[in-house]
This record gives sequence, C-alpha cells and structure tokens, in this order.
Amino acid sequence: MRPIQKIFFIIITSVILISCSNSKYYTVKKGDTLYSIAKKRDVSISELKDINNLESNLLYSGQKIYLKPSKNYKGSYHLVKSGDTLYSISKKYDVKVNQLKKINDLKTNTLYRGDKIYLGKMVNKGDLNYSSSSTTTYKNNSKNSILKNFRPPLKKMVVNSPYGYRDHPVLGRRILHTGVDLKASMNTPVYSPYSGVVTYAGWMNGYGKIIIIDNGNNYETRFAHLNRILVKKGQKVNRGKVIAKSGKTGRVTGPHLHYEIRYKKQSMDPMKL
Repeated sequence: MRPIQKIFFIIITSVILISCSNSKYYTVKKGDTLYSIAKKRDVSISELKDINNLESNLLYSGQKIYLKPSKNYKGSYHLVKSGDTLYSISKKYDVKVNQLKKINDLKTNTLYRGDKIYLGKMVNKGDLNYSSSSTTTYKNNSKNSILKNFRPPLKKMVVNSPYGYRDHPVLGRRILHTGVDLKASMNTPVYSPYSGVVTYAGWMNGYGKIIIIDNGNNYETRFAHLNRILVKKGQKVNRGKVIAKSGKTGRVTGPHLHYEIRYKKQSMDPMKL
C-alpha cells in the first residue's frame, strides 16, 4: 500500500470509528440487554425497539443500536405539566392508560410535574406541543410539604408504645417497633391521614388485619390489628376518610391501633413528623 493510500485509509477508518462511537449509536457488547442499554442512555425499551425496528428483545455482539430518533421527532415521551392526567395523556397520544402504567411502571394514577411519561411509540414533534385543561393530579415532591398535610389516624392520639427498639410484649425479645401503638378500644374509627390508593387490605402475619395505602411521593401508611376493614385493594381514598375500625387481630395483647409511615420502604417515627 502506497503512503498516500495509507493516509486515506487512516482518515476513512477514523471517520467510520468516530461516527460509530457517536452518541447516536451504541455497539452491543457481550452481556448487553435492551434494558441495560435503555437505562444507561435514559431512553425506554419501547423507544429503542421502535427506532431500530426490533421485533424482539434479542441482541447480538457487534450490533449497532441507534439511540436517537430522526430530526422530525422530539421523542416518545411526554413531560408532565400542571393539569396533566394519565387519561388526558392517553387521549392525546392514543395510548391506553394501562399501557402507559405498564411502560412507566406506575403503581397508581398519580403524576408529578416534570416527570417523563414514556408513550411506547414515536410521536411527531408537533403533537408534543400540547396543553391540558384537565384536573391537576401532580403533587409537590418536597418531603416536608407532604408530611405537614398528614392528619392523625385517630381523633384522640395517645401513644401506648412508641417507635423504636423494644422488648416485644408477645415474642419476648428485643426488636424494632416500626410504628407506634395508639390507644384505641374495639371498633374505634380509623381515618386515612392522607389521600392515596389502597395497595393491600387483608390479613398479614403479625399485623393481623391490615390496610396499606400508597400515598405517593414514595410514602406509604399502614394500619394494623384492625377489627373491620372498610376499603378494598385498588380503592382510591381521600384524606379524612374512615377506612377501618380498630381491633386486636394479629400478634397483640389487647385492642389498639398500630400505625406506620414509611418513606422509600424505610419506617419512620410518625410522632416526630
């Protein structure tokens, strides 16, 4: 190969390598999956499949995955604004609500301003210039602003056993008490401290009859040892609604209400909020 040919070869090879290493493309390596690529590049699996016309999730080493849509598209997600609901988004982009929840791994219909809602398909840029007039469903993501709006679950709050490590009255060993035991006689009304969706309503070992409510913003409330459950799984409840009657089911020595607040699955002291 002549020197001039070598120079041209090096230049052409460099251009090819640069273009392939461009952020528009990703070269599949051993062990890569659509999920791992989507997570690294902050795109949805559905978007990657649509852009690359993939009919399955199978990849092979050396395969070039195109990461960005053409200049005629802004992307297959909707940025949540004030007034947006899953229903209004589904109507606008002709995507079923259940599909939106599945794609975005949403457990409830609650949206948060600034979130990206992936649509599962490519959408024309013009279609994304959209404003909804429906009821606002997003909440402020501030931890303090949420907690200050929590109401007490009982009209009269008297703590029988506080949050923290204690000698369990039934088990007889020292363990973490993940909530507070509130004084309550049989069938005392229990109120929802904050609006949310019931994710569990039934029997659970130790807790007896229990209700778990997803309050959004990574918060969860639990109400245990109940005598009667007045809501069901999947039901939406408002703050102040009577959801149960207190009792003495589960691992207890007498009637009371066990009350928990969890943030990102971690228990916290409800009496210090």
